[in-house]
Amino acid sequence: MRKPYSERERAELIRAVEDRGEPVAGAAARLGVQVSTAYRWLRARPAQSPAPAFALVVAAPAAGARLRVQVGAAAIEVEPGFDVDLLRAVVAALEATA
Repeated sequence: MRKPYSERERAELIRAVEDRGEPVAGAAARLGVQVSTAYRWLRARPAQSPAPAFALVVAAPAAGARLRVQVGAAAIEVEPGFDVDLLRAVVAALEATA
């Protein structure tokens, strides 16, 4: 019969491998998990979109300038007085589909 593992144990293994760079076999042995189980957990984790590596900041011309936000192939231009919460929601939706 399989040993029931907690979400905490799964998360610890994934952190050890992804964040700390520990080899899968080493992390599995340390946590008492079969290597095949560890690889299954790593394959089954939710896909994460990578964080942007940089943001290009350009000095704005005179007042009334527009702001251009680009997420993947989509570009959004906003003017002064835009709804910040709406822009966040649109960017989040674009990131989820990218």
